[in-house]
Amino acid sequence: MKKFWAVLLAVTMMTASMAGCTNSEITPETNSESSTTESNSGEKETSSQAVKQEISIPMTQEPDTLDPGRTDDQQKSQITMEVQETLVRIIDGELQAAAAESWTTSEDGLVWTFKLRDNKYNDGTPVKAEDYVNSVQRIFDPEVGCRNAGIFYCIAGGEAYNTGEGTKENVGIKAIDDKTLEFTLNEPVSYFLQLLTFGNVSPVPPAKTEGAANSSYGATAEEMIYSGPFIIESWTRGSNIVLAKNPNYWDAESVKLEKVTLQLAMDVNTRQQMFDQGQFQVFEGIRSEYQDIIQPKIDSGEITLFESAMPVTGYISFNNSDPVFKNENIRKAFSIALDREAYVKNVVKKDRPALGLIPYQINCGDEMFRDNYPTPMDEFIKEDPKAYLEKGLEELGMAGQTLEVTFLQTNSNDDTKKVAEYYQNQWETKLGVKVKIDIASDSSAFNNQVSKGLYQVCQTGWAGDYNDPMTFMQCFVTGDGNNTALFSDAEYDELVNSCKTETDMKVRAEKFARAEQILTVEKAAISPITYNYKKNITDSRLKEVYFNGAGGPSMELKHAYLEA
Repeated sequence: MKKFWAVLLAVTMMTASMAGCTNSEITPETNSESSTTESNSGEKETSSQAVKQEISIPMTQEPDTLDPGRTDDQQKSQITMEVQETLVRIIDGELQAAAAESWTTSEDGLVWTFKLRDNKYNDGTPVKAEDYVNSVQRIFDPEVGCRNAGIFYCIAGGEAYNTGEGTKENVGIKAIDDKTLEFTLNEPVSYFLQLLTFGNVSPVPPAKTEGAANSSYGATAEEMIYSGPFIIESWTRGSNIVLAKNPNYWDAESVKLEKVTLQLAMDVNTRQQMFDQGQFQVFEGIRSEYQDIIQPKIDSGEITLFESAMPVTGYISFNNSDPVFKNENIRKAFSIALDREAYVKNVVKKDRPALGLIPYQINCGDEMFRDNYPTPMDEFIKEDPKAYLEKGLEELGMAGQTLEVTFLQTNSNDDTKKVAEYYQNQWETKLGVKVKIDIASDSSAFNNQVSKGLYQVCQTGWAGDYNDPMTFMQCFVTGDGNNTALFSDAEYDELVNSCKTETDMKVRAEKFARAEQILTVEKAAISPITYNYKKNITDSRLKEVYFNGAGGPSMELKHAYLEA
């Protein structure tokens, strides 16, 4: 299994190397594969111009806002990253210069200076360094409520501002001039460039977020301004979001698609039907039985199949502050009672069972973390869940009583209904408890409810934003905005926080392994369920579309085009 994952990693995963650059200017080269494609002015260029460059793709959930400062899930990131320009982008799995044409670092790794290229917003006004200053300050602004703020605490003054103990003026970012941007960090961070691929770090002019607009920006397409390959032409709530090519984008010549329609299709069967009927040109995350149906078209070349192991972990989140689930033995009982093999095979019919938070696709330094550290729950799941339940009930003063809990279902879709009912059946059958299912109105409402701790137990997950265990482990540090479990443990915090500055990769990996053991076994704050193994399909006429692993949008459309 490890060799299998390793081969996939070598083929599909970004390995962004950050060699120690000290006081020397870095001008990243354009990805050679993309450069070749763009410069092929023969058949490919002609064929892309001969067909109408318009595609439709599924939108699996409706975003509640498109404010870059509030981009915090895969769907929002997909849209934000196509209509905004971050300092660096991930294209075909590689970090590439984007808004920044070059950068330097200080000898101690604490100061990063970026030179911006000439770029314009869709209205023709120039993009300035102060616009990035505004966006970074808004990450930490308590009024904005960015859930990713903790990820950026490496920026000096960020945590203080976010926790009400500092001001935005003391955040370590400033515009030296209109084209020069400077970051100051608390400590050197080896993956700092990868953090700059987040949609949160895309430009927003200060004038757009003054006063009341600071909270409302992004609620409509009309009030927004766009710096990326596309603009939002229209946003029809409950239906679709239409993107159009941005003629003022600095690299507009590379953008071939004129129109991209993101059609809301939350049900997987609907997505299958629309792809079959040619209404979608892309379908992400297909199931095994659907692949069996379309295999002849894959074999004939009518459909292109992309298979890759993705750095995504799905898990059960227990509300560690809930009167029932604050008890670690109750959490252990619910964690052990789940049959992950059956869940993957019979319920979701995709992915791989997970027995740890950090997936196989994540490196610590130059080595894959899971190659050296086995998943921590291997022996834990063999224990008796009923024994943990009885012990937990006794500790809660409920010995002999039938425990009743509520599972929060993500939305009303048939797929999520099947998932919720599976967990309900597992826990009621194996533990003898009663499980009520509450249903969130939609995925955005679910995320808001969970982030506020207004639930007992639910299913959620995390997709790696960069290729390092920290992208997963940071989420469960006390007070982090992505800590859905409301977990808090002093040893865990110390281990994870120390890894931010630890330079010995072996010591660092050992600390991560110990922290993961605490999180998933000793405290059972969450219960990992699946590692994502994704099968995506496209109409074979669609070329140069990239499916990313850690970082960037799940699907990059900047260079995509339809071939005749």
